[in-house]
Amino acid sequence: MKIYHICEYCQQIFLTSEVQGEGAAELPGICEDCSAEMGLDDRGSLLNSHFYN
Repeated sequence: MKIYHICEYCQQIFLTSEVQGEGAAELPGICEDCSAEMGLDDRGSLLNSHFYN
């Protein structure tokens, strides 16, 4: 079976994979380009932030 990972925002296929079996499936997700535009890929931003009171 072929699995297509489709971006929820730009509707483009960003990853394909295959598993045993027949057919095809779609899995929603977010591609790297869209996650970068939304700032979701900057995982260290909260860890490296300093807050002062």
